Amino acid sequence: MSIMNNMVLISGQPYQRGSILSSDEQPIKTISLSPFFMDIHPVLNKDYRVFIEQGGYSDPRYWSTTGFKFIQEHNITEPLYWNDPNWNGDKKPVTGISWYEAQAFACFVGKELPTESQWEYAAKGNDNRMYPWGNTEPDLNIANFAPDCEPVEFNRSSTDWDAHPQNRSPFGCIDMGGNLAEWCLDNYLPNYAWDDNHVDPLCILDISFDHVVRGGSGLHDENYMRSTSRDNYPPTVRDNIVGFRCVKNITE
Repeated sequence: MSIMNNMVLISGQPYQRGSILSSDEQPIKTISLSPFFMDIHPVLNKDYRVFIEQGGYSDPRYWSTTGFKFIQEHNITEPLYWNDPNWNGDKKPVTGISWYEAQAFACFVGKELPTESQWEYAAKGNDNRMYPWGNTEPDLNIANFAPDCEPVEFNRSSTDWDAHPQNRSPFGCIDMGGNLAEWCLDNYLPNYAWDDNHVDPLCILDISFDHVVRGGSGLHDENYMRSTSRDNYPPTVRDNIVGFRCVKNITE
């Protein structure tokens, strides 16, 4: 395993994307990915603070035109839950951020958001595991989630990224199931019929359309933590159910 600056190298044989458990996870196809580095843990509040303090919200170099217009029109200068102690601990994943903000941070640090194919492979590897940690059914000792979509606490909070060390993917990525779902680069379509290449797939139609999120959150049930499970939100959503991690694509 190769580790660089809290990232892990993800490479290997082609993998089987998708499952028979949901129509939007089909058709099942063999996918080939170029090697890439992925963050071992989600982007944390302490990481995101650097972006804020160094003027990230006022510097259009890091933003798409659409994203910069969105934050200016809504006077956004920090994540929505930035001052909420339930969500703002240094070791907690940053949340309350739109897809536009996640993309801008990734640009700021010289990285990118993962494609959903990269995210899925990082979560399940080649052994087709049901959840990032394996095939053991979820419980609250493994992940922060809501059994049957009924949160344990009405006044929810996130957990530190390392609170559930068993929640580790085959490549060593932590906290990919539950706690916070994670933005992916792709737009969402209701199946994979668009992909006729199966090599480094990426679906971008318009960044203002809904984007894929993966991994489930503390408000989602067991099903959303499956490695193949897909969900989607508009890029303007700034709720306490979504965070993100970044990748560094390897170029020749």
